[in-house]
Amino acid sequence: MTLALAFLLPFMTLLIFGFATRLESQNIPLVVQDFDHTNLSNSYIEKLYATNQFIPKEWTGGNPARDAIDRGIAKVAVIITPQFSRDIKANKTTTIQVLIDATDVNNARVIRGSIQRVTNFFMQEAGLLPTTKRITARIRLWFNPGRLESLYIVPGVYGVILWIFPSLLTAIAMVREKEKGTILQVYASSISATELLLGKGMAYLLIAITEALIVIGLGTIIFQVGLVNNPITLLLGTLIFLIDSVMFGLLVGVRSNNQNSAVQIISLVGFITSLLLSRHKLIMVDIMRYVTHILYIIA
Repeated sequence: MTLALAFLLPFMTLLIFGFATRLESQNIPLVVQDFDHTNLSNSYIEKLYATNQFIPKEWTGGNPARDAIDRGIAKVAVIITPQFSRDIKANKTTTIQVLIDATDVNNARVIRGSIQRVTNFFMQEAGLLPTTKRITARIRLWFNPGRLESLYIVPGVYGVILWIFPSLLTAIAMVREKEKGTILQVYASSISATELLLGKGMAYLLIAITEALIVIGLGTIIFQVGLVNNPITLLLGTLIFLIDSVMFGLLVGVRSNNQNSAVQIISLVGFITSLLLSRHKLIMVDIMRYVTHILYIIA
């Protein structure tokens, strides 16, 4: 254990956060709806992708720009008008429309700045600056036009709270049985290990569900972060998430001998990863949960 704390865990932490945590925005999915189809419009599109921030996304729905953002296929859509190159050649001001998913406020700011810089660079390279500004990028922020931080932060806080506290309560409850010696009554009874774990898990799952309802309800009242459309997906996803949290707490509680070690494990494995690993790295969190399930089965 000493060697693991001294060498193995620091090395694993370095790899996880070194590869998974990123502050810059990259690989932003972008849909382009080009109604002009000329060399100038193609050149502008190439400039967008040359920033290495955007990746092309194809969507052939009824309205590629609107539907791609509504369905989460893309984070930004650029619409080039049919008179794009004609207006430029006629020394007229032309307009392109940019639709941005602003649910992530910081990401929306980065996208907005990148589009504006690309537009200015394109005009400069085409010889349209500094004499006149012939291209105007009309940018609209969707889903969060006011750029309210709470609409993005509060749902993320739900995930942190509902992962940390149910697992922490479950782990402490299991360890308390050992510290107070009441686990001996279980040994002397006819209750099997499976029945004990299921009983503890179901009890704290009910507590976790109540906690989730209270937290989401308070978030809706205080921060006006309400539910949109059908809530079944959110409810089912939250239930599965809470089951994972309680199972993780059971694993820690079974393997820990005191409450201090249980709290430290929850803090190290649960809190840090759920707080620092962004939604762009959900695969890392999923891998850790699968590993937790495997360890739980072995235990």
